[in-house]
Amino acid sequence: MARAVLLARAAHVVLAVLLLAPVHAGVAWAAQAPTAPADVASAISGVVVDDTGLALPGARVSVLDGEGRPLGVTVTTNTGTFSLAVPTGSGLTVVAALPSFLDASVPVPPTGDGPRQALRLVLRTGGFAEQVVVTARRVEGRASETVQRVEVITEADVERTVAADVADVLKKNAGVDVIQFSGALSGIGIRGFRPQFSGINKRSLLLVDGRPSGITNLATLFATDVERIEVLKGAASALYGSSAMGGVVNVITRESRGPLAASARLGGGSFGTSDVSARVGGALTSRVDADLGGSAVHQRNDFRMGNDEVRPATSFGTWDGTGRLGVSLGAARVELRAAGYRGRDILTPGDLASGILSQGSKDLDRASLDARLRGVAGGHALSVTTYRTRERSDTSNVTSFDPSDAPFLPYLAFGSDLAWSGLQLRDAWTVSQASSLVIGLDYEQVSAESRNYTRTGERLAPFSADARKRSTGLYAEHTWRAAGGATAVALGGRLDHIANETVDTPLKTNFTPSEAAFVVFSPSAGVTQTLGRDVRLHASLGRAFIPAEASQLTGFTTDVFGGRTQITQGNPDLRPERSTSFDAGLAWAAGTSRLDVTVFHTRVSDRFISNIVISDPPPPAPVVVSVANGLGARITGVEFEAGTRVGGHVGLFANTTHYLTRTEELADGRDRDILNVARNTVRAGVDLDFGALSTRVTGRYVQGRKDNDFNLPGFPVVANDDFTTVDASASYRLTRGHALVVQVNNLFDANYYEVLGYPLQGASFKAFYRFGL
Repeated sequence: MARAVLLARAAHVVLAVLLLAPVHAGVAWAAQAPTAPADVASAISGVVVDDTGLALPGARVSVLDGEGRPLGVTVTTNTGTFSLAVPTGSGLTVVAALPSFLDASVPVPPTGDGPRQALRLVLRTGGFAEQVVVTARRVEGRASETVQRVEVITEADVERTVAADVADVLKKNAGVDVIQFSGALSGIGIRGFRPQFSGINKRSLLLVDGRPSGITNLATLFATDVERIEVLKGAASALYGSSAMGGVVNVITRESRGPLAASARLGGGSFGTSDVSARVGGALTSRVDADLGGSAVHQRNDFRMGNDEVRPATSFGTWDGTGRLGVSLGAARVELRAAGYRGRDILTPGDLASGILSQGSKDLDRASLDARLRGVAGGHALSVTTYRTRERSDTSNVTSFDPSDAPFLPYLAFGSDLAWSGLQLRDAWTVSQASSLVIGLDYEQVSAESRNYTRTGERLAPFSADARKRSTGLYAEHTWRAAGGATAVALGGRLDHIANETVDTPLKTNFTPSEAAFVVFSPSAGVTQTLGRDVRLHASLGRAFIPAEASQLTGFTTDVFGGRTQITQGNPDLRPERSTSFDAGLAWAAGTSRLDVTVFHTRVSDRFISNIVISDPPPPAPVVVSVANGLGARITGVEFEAGTRVGGHVGLFANTTHYLTRTEELADGRDRDILNVARNTVRAGVDLDFGALSTRVTGRYVQGRKDNDFNLPGFPVVANDDFTTVDASASYRLTRGHALVVQVNNLFDANYYEVLGYPLQGASFKAFYRFGL
């Protein structure tokens, strides 16, 4: 407890420094700023368009005085127009900015005797150097100015990728590792951390539109409503709190604010698959806009593997839907978003070695709702977000090794309910052209409940007690820029207070609930420096953490093994698992070409050791076991990413990750490679665009994975097979808004698996007719 108090005090000092530095700068600026007459103001209005004349909604428009200080800020309406009342004066300039466009500015002409003339600002599309990301700082910023590495999967990438869900999109485009089963179950890992597909405390954080997704199983997240995906590499707890050890995946959904448009896709393919989706979105009025979409995918037959054998129990049916409503209120904006997923009779085949005796079926449901208010006031970009997500799973046994189960099959075996709710407050303050601060507060509650059943339908005590987690985090990141933006230095930190508790659980009579809490501080620092024409250095250093599960921190369970009583108790003094990460790289971006080489190193400490005997008196006194900290891990690797467009018709892209080391300590003193993390992963592809025909061919090579073989005594670690898969997609535009699309998954019929014993589809295809209005 004393350690936590000291840590909290130290963290408060660091946060105070981060906050006071820009305050002093702001006071100095205010002291020097000229005072304009309060009773003299005039309106500056106009429109923001792209270089084709199309109106650009959502652009940020600022009026600056002669020394570059903001006098007023607003956002363009759905028709691209803006209007600002500012003090009169000479030397005023209007600046418009929008993600992925070059900034545009025009001087404000003198008022004269009449009203001001409406201004017209034209934004031209930028190259990779102008690409805007939000995940690196929780606010929009150019990728070229971020100190951490961010991979961006664009809307075009999503559209051209042969993918069933976001897990497929990520593994085929970004530098991540994946665990993926047939039967709608998958998860990812970033920068050497083992991929995870369940639980509320993971080592890679998944966001949707900047807020915690409330999704444990990535296979339930479809890409039909995705605008782009940002993958932030490295420790990010200084901004996002727990779970962001390997990095952060931020799935950003569509926000259609242009003319109202609709599209639909009707298709089908191998294994009796039907795939239907539709969406509509755009401006309803000059200030109101909306999006609505959904999809339904059914695979009615079992799929065929790469060895030409049919994999029994692999059919499924899934639905998803999304909705959004946005209202612009001058410089403020209100948005409501809702999303849902429903999976029914999703068959799970079990390990290949078990034949047909471990088949199951599951029903999955997820629903989420969030509301957000954001706006600009002076140099402040303010945001308030509240959200709630529920995820439910029910799993049935379809076949069994036990012949006595036959009369009861299929029967419901277990289920779970997870719920997230939270609040996010954020202020992105542009103190000056050389100084900016992002500060915010996050609050979240998570609850987890589970249920077990007998084959006759009676409810049993679950293996794990029901649990709750409450977390509150205060964060700040201050960025300084010098030499006209050629140098940027960022310093940040976050203070988290997390309380875990196990609660009374139906039928679990051998368990006593309790609660534990802790405080943790996560700092970060980074720099980016332009070295020459279009070349920059970026480097970052940060700490990250995940808390222990509630059952490891709290509770008291009594069991009897071989006539001896064993007490398993939580350890309220258990420290979070911590990591310290450093990376440095060189990036080059010019026009439509980019290149990045980054070296990274991570050290992990205080990993958890289960079943530590803390008391073993002579019988019949009970044995007492608990959990302790004590294990570590080391991860070092190199990442490479490159892309270019050649002559407007050909696009080339590639990325690779190579691990020099990725080892973890075991309780018996040995080291081993981190499981399910490939030593080498290479992704490469080519886009060909000629008139009405657009095509993409991609390949993925995975080498050097290891995993437990659960079919052998002692579950030894074995080497997994290396593999290469190739996908292809082609779209042919018949007329405006109408196209035929063909996608081929696993073109050369590789017999491969992401998890030992669970092979995935061999060669398969889908064909679609796509039309829009």
